[in-house]
Amino acid sequence: MPLIYSSNLYKVSRRIVLLLILCAPPALAGGDAFPIGARSWGMANAVVAQSDRYSVVNNIAGLAGVRDASLFSSYHTYYGFDGLGTVAFGAVMPVNNSLTTGLSIQRFGDKLYNELAFGVGAGHRINRISLGMKINYVQIAVNAPSLALSRKALAVEMGGIAQLSSRLYFGAHMYNVTQGGFSGESGVRLPTILRAGLTYRPISGLHLNGELMKNTAFPTSFRAGLEYAPVPSLFLRTGIATHPGTNHFGLGYAANAFNVDYAVHTHSQLGWSHHFTVAYSFARKTKTE
Repeated sequence: MPLIYSSNLYKVSRRIVLLLILCAPPALAGGDAFPIGARSWGMANAVVAQSDRYSVVNNIAGLAGVRDASLFSSYHTYYGFDGLGTVAFGAVMPVNNSLTTGLSIQRFGDKLYNELAFGVGAGHRINRISLGMKINYVQIAVNAPSLALSRKALAVEMGGIAQLSSRLYFGAHMYNVTQGGFSGESGVRLPTILRAGLTYRPISGLHLNGELMKNTAFPTSFRAGLEYAPVPSLFLRTGIATHPGTNHFGLGYAANAFNVDYAVHTHSQLGWSHHFTVAYSFARKTKTE
């Protein structure tokens, strides 16, 4: 029994230490500590100026450039620690050629500690400018033998993407615009996160991305990533990030309406993390005479 108890205590201690390092403020509450989508992770999450279905969790303004309805599901596991994983689901629905809506659901953690985030938003395009807003409901829960609590919060995020030329895009995004906090007596505030960056497309099939991200609780982070499609259905990705220093690699494959993406990123002290996403696109039917 002592050996089993010591082993379990070690596992719990490891988890608590990592949570203190990475999840304060909460992982999903900041909308960026553990981002969603293997495509984004493959490019070091330098995607603030990019427009795709994953904009519903990365920069809501990017939804304005999405023309097809789609669904996606993601699974992320971090650094080989039990209980440190995220499951996410998202849906995107265009209303017309300039307005697209979306929703996202994310759950991080396990029975001991977990976070749930649910958000709905929309992106609207006017000429070369896209603007978006999203409202998120965030809940954290602790179910330990000596502690049980639940806290809730609402967070508003806003973003914009400007097409500077046919090949260059600028994006900016702010999470927790109203600087809201969790319910209860603790008075813990959600972090405010600012992101700004560029996407450059020098040739067809090549995306070069860079961005700066500032979380009020951490130092400014720089991220850079690229995506290259040697053939129309295959995508190769890589990227780097600072604070923390990580290296990123990813692959994507598009088969008709299905997209499958995988990414891995490494941390010098914590090790490897894996990311997997499956998406299905409902292509719009063209009218025939």
